[in-house]
Amino acid sequence: MRSTLQVRLEQTQGLMEELWDEMDACLRQAGLSSPLPDRIEPTRSELREDPFDHSLGLYLEWRSGSGGLLGTVLVYASDMLFAEFDVLAAHPGKAGWVVEAVTAWGNPGALKSELRLLPALAE
Repeated sequence: MRSTLQVRLEQTQGLMEELWDEMDACLRQAGLSSPLPDRIEPTRSELREDPFDHSLGLYLEWRSGSGGLLGTVLVYASDMLFAEFDVLAAHPGKAGWVVEAVTAWGNPGALKSELRLLPALAE
């Protein structure tokens, strides 16, 4: 018998594909190559209770081989999601800016994404 976590992972497979495509497009539009994991299984997956309505959301995280956090995705019971993955690269089109991360949010069929920028340190 499949666990609730396994069922939820299967239910969100299409949404995860849509998420990866959205974040990849955001990165490509800025002229960056994607630092996203190659659609591999997350390092950690669990169901988390939402403190507001007590529904169960799906939490996913990806870590590097050395244990560093690469990114996270939280899919709420309503299928609304929030995702964030580290980029840490100079912005190719904006001198003096660093791309800290790519974030995405929204509902299936209506995901949005953007780069989170930081000013580069002065030399």
